[in-house]
Order: sequence, then structure tokens, then C-alpha cells
Amino acid sequence: MLNLILSTIIMYYLVRTGDLLKLIRSGKKLFNDFLISFKKEKQETKGNNNPIEVLKLRYVQGEIDKAEYEQILKNL
Repeated sequence: MLNLILSTIIMYYLVRTGDLLKLIRSGKKLFNDFLISFKKEKQETKGNNNPIEVLKLRYVQGEIDKAEYEQILKNL
């Protein structure tokens, strides 16, 4: 959020001063940063929804015992 606010302030200054090249460069950098953070967030959420990983986590935390773990694993 802070990055977005600072970028907005910088872009406003660059528009006011008329420095178009710096504005284009910073716009490209901001867009690339947004895409990279979006891809990272998407990968993180993909990994958390894997049912086998969730099952392993529940088993390690002690929510289910070994027999339940093996039975559920066979059903997947």
C-alpha cells in the first residue's frame, strides 16, 4: 500500500514537471512489480489448496490419527 502511495506521488510530480521518459520507465517498473506480486500470490494460494498437503498438515498437527490419515489418503 505504501509503495502504491509513493508511486502515485512520484508519478504526479513527473506529470507536473513534464519528464515523460522517467514517467514511462517508472510506469513499466510499477506494472512489472504488480505482475510479479500477483504471480507470487497466485502460487501461494495454489499450494495451500492441495488436499494432500492439507491432509499431511492435519496429520502432523495431530488433528487426525494414523488410521484416519491412511483411510482418507486411499480415498483421494
